[in-house]
Amino acid sequence: MLENVMTVGVQALILFALIMVGFVLGKAKLISPPAIIGMTNLTLYVVIPCTLINAFQLELTPNTLRDFLISLAAAVGIHAFNFLTGFVLIRDKDPVRKRVFVLAATFSNCNFMGFPLQTALIGSAGIFYGSSYAMVTPLTIWTGGVLYLDGDSKSFSLKKALLNPGIFGIIAGLLVFFSGVTLVGPVEAVVAHLASMAVPLPMVIIGCQLADMDLRQILRDKTAWLVAGLRLLILPLSEMAILYLLGVRGNVLLATIIAACAPPAAIVAMMAQRSGKEPELASEMVSLQTLLSIVTMPFVVGLTQMLA
Repeated sequence: MLENVMTVGVQALILFALIMVGFVLGKAKLISPPAIIGMTNLTLYVVIPCTLINAFQLELTPNTLRDFLISLAAAVGIHAFNFLTGFVLIRDKDPVRKRVFVLAATFSNCNFMGFPLQTALIGSAGIFYGSSYAMVTPLTIWTGGVLYLDGDSKSFSLKKALLNPGIFGIIAGLLVFFSGVTLVGPVEAVVAHLASMAVPLPMVIIGCQLADMDLRQILRDKTAWLVAGLRLLILPLSEMAILYLLGVRGNVLLATIIAACAPPAAIVAMMAQRSGKEPELASEMVSLQTLLSIVTMPFVVGLTQMLA
């Protein structure tokens, strides 16, 4: 157990160092807010899709197809479990605050925080299995998530869910996977070079975002700490136990739990900003839990490695 935690801890320390690079650059004003937006777009629209295309260059066999479908089913179940548990356990007198808290407990940053750790521990296979989780997240957050936050059926947007950069990358990857196409020559080199940015670039972006946050108010919010406990420890540990009892093992279990134990997705803060519903609370909560995850993710992932 300790050895597994130490192994993951080293990887988390590397990610933390990359976050600190972004934090220092942000504090020094060497990277401006417009530059952060540009880096985020580069990551979402280019780097992550290239990472997914790289990951899906696996031989189509009954085993790989079965494992992908298992990881997809697990991702759907985890999102439903997260939402229902959060809805029942999270109490707040303000219904708007509760909605933001529930969404933060439901949706993890499976791309920015999940993909780098999956790559470091499992390689391209980790992205392959983790992509199923990354596919479920935008589909559910742009439909049920928006509907729940706004409380208005007009907010439901299947179009936004489908026209998502992460979905584009997954569709391209699936086409590569099922067609058996293998990238060669300059095309392979270009995709590989862009995919190699999937670890450092998201971490630097997170660091830049943290540089502008004041966490003093969120530190005094008891409900925010409950949500942090749910998102970072209670929910992923419960899901790890359930999947293990259901017979899920190996890289599928590890990749799924890495995605499940990540801090809240940054899109939760963006949705709150778009709707005008507690945007500062959402941003502070994402930032706080991102910092806490540097400690919690090694523990959860290390335990999962031991079981897998």
